[in-house]
Amino acid sequence: MRKRFARALAGALCLLMLAACGKPKVEDDASVLYHFGDTEVTFGEYFIYARIVEEDYQRIYGNGIWSLELAGDSGKSTVEEVTRQDIIADINRVKVLADKAEEMHINLTDKEKAEADETAENFYNGLTEKDIKESGITKELAVRVLEENMLARGVYDQVISEYDFEISEEEARMTTFYDMVFECYNVQKDGSVKEYSEEKKAAQLERANEALASLAQEEGVNCDSIVKKYRLEFSDSYTMSKAEMIETYGENVANRIMELPDGKYSSVVSSQYGYHIFKMIKSNNEELTKKNKEETIAAKQKEYFNSLYEEWLKDYDSHFDMEKAVNQELAAKYQFS
Repeated sequence: MRKRFARALAGALCLLMLAACGKPKVEDDASVLYHFGDTEVTFGEYFIYARIVEEDYQRIYGNGIWSLELAGDSGKSTVEEVTRQDIIADINRVKVLADKAEEMHINLTDKEKAEADETAENFYNGLTEKDIKESGITKELAVRVLEENMLARGVYDQVISEYDFEISEEEARMTTFYDMVFECYNVQKDGSVKEYSEEKKAAQLERANEALASLAQEEGVNCDSIVKKYRLEFSDSYTMSKAEMIETYGENVANRIMELPDGKYSSVVSSQYGYHIFKMIKSNNEELTKKNKEETIAAKQKEYFNSLYEEWLKDYDSHFDMEKAVNQELAAKYQFS
């Protein structure tokens, strides 16, 4: 039953993850975990999302996940420490979004309310007496958590639907090619890069032209045989968008690659790495192109949403400090196992 609640909640949140919303007032200050804007966040709300996150993580990563250390900008933290912070951040995010629901004329249907009620009841009935006593969770709280996540998701969906972004087929196009590179540099033991002398660069150009002639004139010669014969250490096949090609090789080289028909070799091409012979394997990998287009649009939508959310967050509570605002001792009463 708890898994059903988790699935419903995850469906409501999707990219927003987990959090409780609304502006309830509670009588028992001992149950208040922190204040955010005009909202009091209770330990019961935190408990619900911590429980669902715990079950989700353990299903994917196993029971030993919580003590693992992660490296971050501020040093190392355990998965448990990072997860606690993420839960608070997500609670705040959904509160901000749910606060916008009325302004954006977003309401739940009777069907959605009935679904929230049924799912919340099943979740609540799956709790132990100890869970209920320690957390102060009620069925009404579980209903509110789910309903307000649904509202938050509705706000997110409407914001994204109003964002107009298009990516052309050319921009999205994913191209697979082989790069036989006659490098003009050495990587030193300390990781530094040292360019070849002009004389050695000229020798590499001569070898590249010799290889190109072999590919054009000799039967049975292919990329693999060229790489083996000339010991081309940095040669391989790649799949890139044009933007990635430009970032890797520069615009002129990227254009040369993109112009190649399938199965054809380029002439010898110069870049900052040395001399290349490219072979076009597949000029448009349709499956990867479609995936790249979807991911690019999703990334742009997320970027747009985050910029809008930051402005809403400032209006809701511009001075919130997680370390100072949250009762860490109360939060720690929920033990991730």
